[in-house]
Amino acid sequence: MLILPGKNFFLLIALLLANVSQAKELLGPEEGVVPYGMGRAYSAIADDWLSLYYNPAGLALVKNIDLQLFDLSLSSNDDVRKNYSHFKEVAKSSKGSLADSISELAGKHVMASAANVTQITVPNFALGVVYRAHTDFDLENLAYPTTQMRFTRDFAIIGGGAVTGGKRKEFRLGAAVKWIKRTGGMKEIPISEILGNDRKSIADLFNQTGTGLGGDVGLQYRLPIPGRVEYTASFVWHDIGKTSFGGVQAQNPPTRIEENAVAGLGIRFPIGGMKNRRLERRYGPSRSTSHLSFAFDYSHLNYSLNEEQFAKHCHLGMNLDLPILSLQLGLNQSSLSFGTSFDIGVLRIAMATYGEELGSFAGQKPDRRYLLSIGSALGFPSR
Repeated sequence: MLILPGKNFFLLIALLLANVSQAKELLGPEEGVVPYGMGRAYSAIADDWLSLYYNPAGLALVKNIDLQLFDLSLSSNDDVRKNYSHFKEVAKSSKGSLADSISELAGKHVMASAANVTQITVPNFALGVVYRAHTDFDLENLAYPTTQMRFTRDFAIIGGGAVTGGKRKEFRLGAAVKWIKRTGGMKEIPISEILGNDRKSIADLFNQTGTGLGGDVGLQYRLPIPGRVEYTASFVWHDIGKTSFGGVQAQNPPTRIEENAVAGLGIRFPIGGMKNRRLERRYGPSRSTSHLSFAFDYSHLNYSLNEEQFAKHCHLGMNLDLPILSLQLGLNQSSLSFGTSFDIGVLRIAMATYGEELGSFAGQKPDRRYLLSIGSALGFPSR
């Protein structure tokens, strides 16, 4: 049984508090590590278990049974890494005030999350169970009268399927439905209220819990170009109509998930006909060669350029998929990303780093983040 960091661990970080910049982070799917190494450009090349989250249409390409026993991931940013020892000392000590903690962390952004995914994927269908705890805040202007804190714990059950048409499965259409139980959210709190209460009182502000139903739809279309090289266009609409928690009558419900429309392009080059047993387990003999993929995503189509600058919508990446390992390189908004994944038998270890823009325009305030994932999967023939 996997034991993930609990609520107190994440609230410890969040209770150090601070003022969040007025620009917002553009959120998207958070599962897996490989897409982050590719700059979060994945909708057009999604064709494995992660298709359930990035583009359910890609489930149409799965040929065999893939059982993800677990995929445990941890992520944080530079300021957590550099100040981890300080967080531990704050947790151990009952001395000192919140004001002292805020002063020591002035000018820093803090983000941390832990998650696990367990999933079964069969041809044209997948069912996953996801747990994720996330917190972040930005200590900038201590003279500002309010601060924003974000703390969420999500437990989700997600199911999706896909249909396909054409001799080479050129057209793929997929959909996913998710049930999510969420605790917490994002709140703007006066600094005076924070300093006038103890930590337990602040933690109680994030006890609201609600459930919600959400849905995604996606499509992929392989362009009719002869040859083994695949050129694919894609479109995904995540959280159609926004995913809310607790119903319209709920008072102080958890923060909802905003909808996100994504358009993408992908190119997949087979490499010399070299057999890749890991890919054969996933797709069958027809698509079992090692390959080099390039992808581009334009996310948050539903936000105008007046709301978010053009470069903040852009994601570009490549993935070299070899028999034992894969290598990723990309550009997330304006920040370089890269990663690697080792797949040895039933054990998979993946690492990635990327930059997330927290400012109003790309390059203004990139936040360097790190991800580590340890997973285990079993593959079986579908027949």
